[in-house]
Amino acid sequence: MTACVSIIVPTYGEAENLPRLIPQLGAALAPRGWEWEVIVVDDNSPDETPRVLSELARAYPQLRCLIRKEDRGLSSAVLAGINLARFDYLLVMDADLSHPPESVPALIDPLLDGRADFVIGSRYVEGGRTEDWGPLRWLNSFVATVLSRPFVGPVKDSMAGFFALRRDTLLAGDELNPIGYKIGLELMVKCRVQRAVEVPIVFRNRVAGESKLSMREQFRYLEHLSRLYDYKFPGGSGRVKFVIAAGCGAAAAGAVEMGCRLAGMPEAPGLGAGLLAMIFVTLIFFARFVRAQRDFILMKHPYREFLCISLVEYVAGMAAGIFLMQRFNAWVAWAGAVGVLLVMRYVLRKVFQHDVRGVRRRKPQPGEPNQFMRKVIHEGQIGKQTETVKL
Repeated sequence: MTACVSIIVPTYGEAENLPRLIPQLGAALAPRGWEWEVIVVDDNSPDETPRVLSELARAYPQLRCLIRKEDRGLSSAVLAGINLARFDYLLVMDADLSHPPESVPALIDPLLDGRADFVIGSRYVEGGRTEDWGPLRWLNSFVATVLSRPFVGPVKDSMAGFFALRRDTLLAGDELNPIGYKIGLELMVKCRVQRAVEVPIVFRNRVAGESKLSMREQFRYLEHLSRLYDYKFPGGSGRVKFVIAAGCGAAAAGAVEMGCRLAGMPEAPGLGAGLLAMIFVTLIFFARFVRAQRDFILMKHPYREFLCISLVEYVAGMAAGIFLMQRFNAWVAWAGAVGVLLVMRYVLRKVFQHDVRGVRRRKPQPGEPNQFMRKVIHEGQIGKQTETVKL
């Protein structure tokens, strides 16, 4: 069966690897007789990427390139490539040759014969493996995979960046809102993939250049997971996060109050310092939330409203604590003050600080692109601050 395949390759600093990748893709696809294209989306690399691509295009007219001048990030680069893709079978892979080009046909075949809606080049199924990974990298991958397990069910390699899907699967999904580098996970969740097939691959170490997986990207992955938990479990996710933040705040309050006692401070000022520490810890969580998910918050002035609500919480907690001090011991007063503060926080933020994390958009009708893809296809949102290189 013939196919028309668009291969999206996000790049940054991969000038040394592209002259190896493109010929290997051509060799892998030539025997199939498929029509194909490679779309390289580069985040304005400081190396010789444009020149290298220009030279490659003389031998491979299937090669197209987009240089993004301001936007950065792997996920948005992939979506920019999808925006430019001409064909209905879409495949995403890295440029560093960690994803074997010879496996590209094997990822398209399950889509062609109707066995799958989403195909993953997997390291963790029978026949798949990785080359020379150290214990730290294994641990990192294992933890990341476990954290994503509630979204993907039996899929073993949900962290894979080597995957394929049909365009109609993408268009039938909910609005995409990826951050970080795990666009494949975002697509599996938001497109509600039911039939995922994993094709074994040998994941190789990069041939040249340096890995882009920094500590910052690891934190962005956690933020991405947070969004997906909100999306997948809109009822329980917020409560779990509230409990985590409350527990951290209560621990901080207890530690500060204990320190004040050891320093000989009177009980009431010590309690006040503890409650302030609790609010400060909450502010840290809240600031992270505002930064990562600002588009989902309905508040016009989130920090101003946080300050007002925190003031009410503090006054209520202090009043409860002082009242209990007069009748019980200091620890009962501390527990009561913390409890009142948490109740006030939960109630007031439910009333005044609603956000729309996890709220699913209206499901597109047959043939209608989802909201994100409408912007991409009809408004050219992804194409802003970019230029197509003439090869």
